[in-house]
Amino acid sequence: MAIIAKASGGTDFQPVPVGIHHAVCYSVIDLGTQPSNNPQFGDARKVLLIFELPEERGDFTQEGQTENKPRVISKEYTLSIGAKANLRRDLESWRGRPFTKEEASGFDVTFLAGVNCQLNITHKEAGSGKTYANITAIVPLGKSTPKMTAENDVVVWSMPNDGTIVLPTTVPEWIAKKIEASAEYQEQIHGVKPTASRPRNDAGMQAFPTDNLDGDPVDDGEDVPF
Repeated sequence: MAIIAKASGGTDFQPVPVGIHHAVCYSVIDLGTQPSNNPQFGDARKVLLIFELPEERGDFTQEGQTENKPRVISKEYTLSIGAKANLRRDLESWRGRPFTKEEASGFDVTFLAGVNCQLNITHKEAGSGKTYANITAIVPLGKSTPKMTAENDVVVWSMPNDGTIVLPTTVPEWIAKKIEASAEYQEQIHGVKPTASRPRNDAGMQAFPTDNLDGDPVDDGEDVPF
């Protein structure tokens, strides 16, 4: 299913090192309409991009088996590519050119799954004294840098339109909990509808139309990753 953006954390024992890292986007997860932490703003549709870093590795144990795998890092966005949206800023930096007016009318973020890039990662210390790694910029690979294939399973999950939400089984518990906090999940499971004081912020971004825009990105002959 297409995940359309329109214009109108993990638990590592230490943060990913500061610097520029080769990365592969291996998961695009629709988080649904998330509650706002600021009463001045309405709730907003969110999407989570998860990247693996092939050159930053660690030994990870799951179901009794230990494997050496890439470390991962994620970034959450409001699902909008409006002129001032963070998602648009990062996507334009990543693809190396701005969106045209036509492209900004609806971009399917599922195209990002499996795409290579470089991440600029910085550190920020929280009030608790814990240091977190943050993605502060996404840029294309250098022209001579070979592309890499994701080692983790590529996951694309979008909120279903028919009201039957089945949580993805291949994502960490913290992501499942965010989906469970969404307005869509709360409405389906508990019958809780958004209130007037916390409206859904769907203006200008019909994220999941029923006529899904599936298919491949247009190849216009230019070297852009998507």
